[in-house]
Amino acid sequence: MQYTTDIRIIRLMCTGRVDPTMIAKAFVYGADGVMVVGCYFGDCHYIIGNVQGKIKVGLAARVLDYVGLNPGRVAFEQCSSAESERFVELVSTFDQGIRELGPLGSGDRLAAGALQEKLEAARAALAGEKLRWVVGKFVEFTTTGNKYGELFTEHEMWRTLDTIIMDEVATHQILAQLGQRAASVKQLASWLQLPAHRVLRYVLALQRRGFVQLAGVEGSSPLYELAEQAADAA
Repeated sequence: MQYTTDIRIIRLMCTGRVDPTMIAKAFVYGADGVMVVGCYFGDCHYIIGNVQGKIKVGLAARVLDYVGLNPGRVAFEQCSSAESERFVELVSTFDQGIRELGPLGSGDRLAAGALQEKLEAARAALAGEKLRWVVGKFVEFTTTGNKYGELFTEHEMWRTLDTIIMDEVATHQILAQLGQRAASVKQLASWLQLPAHRVLRYVLALQRRGFVQLAGVEGSSPLYELAEQAADAA
């Protein structure tokens, strides 16, 4: 098999072992693209490992796309161990696509510096309990239903995840900003380019959960900072 030497192959027992944070972390550390190649559906030694792998890669791709990464930098493909020619074709095609996009920050919605900060927020959001729980229930909810017998379509599940992605990324961006200095809702809204009413909702939710506390008042604006438990966890 001959293909570009500009790739790094990481072998896993199953694509179901891919953690979405691994993909985000690869970009945080400077990778220009990540492709996950697994076996065909129905051929998985672990029954649905590749199905779960595709969902996890899909989640990572959506979160990274939301924060500004070009979605063409993440791919999930399938081939068998006997299909060497197909593997070469997949790698070569993906490599060509990444070369056309260029390094991180070119071909993406944000320049490299701004994108790096967003990638950190994406990684933190993907590591969060909420997204991981929904992804863990994705197959169950679309095949056998929840404990009330309600069955969801894949479209409904992804639509739910898209809403959670928006909230989780914003929440982790706020925590990152407050980790650097105390700030008002208005300042956070300006830095993050989010509507102030949304930022206020997130800050109050974080305050109720004990992650954020009042740091003082500047003029007529309350200032918020990380609470001790959030600072310790950061």
